[in-house]
Amino acid sequence: MWQIVQLVILGVVAGVFGLRALSRRYPHVDWLQPFRFNWPQLPQEQRERIRRRANVHAGIELILLGFAVPIVYVGSSIMMFSDPTAGGLTVSIAIAALLIALGITGVWRNARRRTDRDLGG
Repeated sequence: MWQIVQLVILGVVAGVFGLRALSRRYPHVDWLQPFRFNWPQLPQEQRERIRRRANVHAGIELILLGFAVPIVYVGSSIMMFSDPTAGGLTVSIAIAALLIALGITGVWRNARRRTDRDLGG
């Protein structure tokens, strides 16, 4: 009994999503328009601020991932009862350096844009 109810609910939800997609594809069909939902548009300045903040967060994540790569390599080597090799350490440190450099670049570029805008440049 519950499986039938779940299938009916799933069918109704899928139907609503399908009608929503059709309402965007065919704006000239009047009976589909009640299914259309127009998301509120943010001002350009607020979208830019959100994008910069997301870029800074991504840069910080890359930096943290760069610090974690060698630690995870050594930890996984120890957990598998094997010694970390020089080649493996070199590769993990090179990947870590690349991730940290990318993260610093991302954070620095967005911080520079903010100060340039604040200075009127």
